[in-house]
Amino acid sequence: MKTPRFLLKTLLVSLLVVSCNSSDELNTQSDVSEQIELNSVNKEEITLKFIDLMQNKKFKETTLGLLKNQKPSVIMSEILEKTAEFVNGQESFKSLVKKTSALEKKANSKEAPDKIEIVEVWMSNPKNNLDFSNVLFSFAPKGDEKTWSTIKAYTLDKKAVYLDAKEAPNQPVIVIETDGFETLKREVSYMNQYLRELGVQNMRFNDSKLDLRATSSRNAGLETTKLDKIRLNDDEEPWISGAAEVYAVTSGIKDGNNNPEIKVIPMYYLDYEDTDYYPNQILLFWDDYQYQAANIQLFEKDDNVNYKDLVSAIVNGVFQIIGTVSTQPWVNVLGQVAGAIIQAMPDSWYTNNDDYVDSFYTIEKNKSYTNYYGARGNAKVNMSPYYVASN
Repeated sequence: MKTPRFLLKTLLVSLLVVSCNSSDELNTQSDVSEQIELNSVNKEEITLKFIDLMQNKKFKETTLGLLKNQKPSVIMSEILEKTAEFVNGQESFKSLVKKTSALEKKANSKEAPDKIEIVEVWMSNPKNNLDFSNVLFSFAPKGDEKTWSTIKAYTLDKKAVYLDAKEAPNQPVIVIETDGFETLKREVSYMNQYLRELGVQNMRFNDSKLDLRATSSRNAGLETTKLDKIRLNDDEEPWISGAAEVYAVTSGIKDGNNNPEIKVIPMYYLDYEDTDYYPNQILLFWDDYQYQAANIQLFEKDDNVNYKDLVSAIVNGVFQIIGTVSTQPWVNVLGQVAGAIIQAMPDSWYTNNDDYVDSFYTIEKNKSYTNYYGARGNAKVNMSPYYVASN
């Protein structure tokens, strides 16, 4: 995917050079080069520039104060904004401001970008060590996480050291992240937008399109299923990747023709394995479905997969199933829709792409579930019916 995009942009530069005068020529080449650069964020380069700024005592104190309260991370632009007075003149500061601002602008554009990366910072400090004189700086490597034996890190004086990939070190490690919490928020929004455009999601998540008339069934109240408690045995996340970024894909049958209804719901709070969370989060809206059963599947976002391709693969996979089972009983189709969603996910679930966490099949309306395990036995939940009255 990257090579054709690069060649296309190179061709664009060449065409613009022919048609522009010399001054416009330089501006055009600069703009396009910057766009090419944004398509591949160099986390190691960002890390080294960040270390430059950490040499400033006030920058370091402010940054450590922010990271002590990370939930689960701190966006880089916030750190730079709050420390600008200390490091404003440094080239590393100017470079990071330019890079992070451009990435955030791209992520928040009206037209969904092909790739979203937002720079965040978090700190691994399992022993709550208060001595930061030997703090390290690192970033998640590329490639198959199963092949990671060591993780490259840097000291404050930029000496490279190598850490165990499986076990977090006792000393504090500040990690540069580009595919974390903030990126997931934007991707989920675009994924739901794309699902609506492809006709497999109603307008519930688009407030401007909700039917607010007094005669609307939604104004009579909503029957839902709420997630009261959840615990993961394994969030599929190595320590260098930080807190998990988990999302749910809900699916059901929305009409008598067995057409699917699919939503992506972020679970921002679900950070770590072997921890109980009590989110009181609505996962299923029952008036979305023709029948009183639906599926909930959990995935963990690791790498910056192309979410457009992912949604297209899910929808294409589901419609291939629907095209062959439209005359089958709806309950059979419901299970096959969930199966199609799993099959559409990247083959490399465990190679730092979107990891499959667990599935809850055929969740029924008006039924409570207590200490209920998913099909993989990896997630355990409490869920209950919840009626939301209208105002």
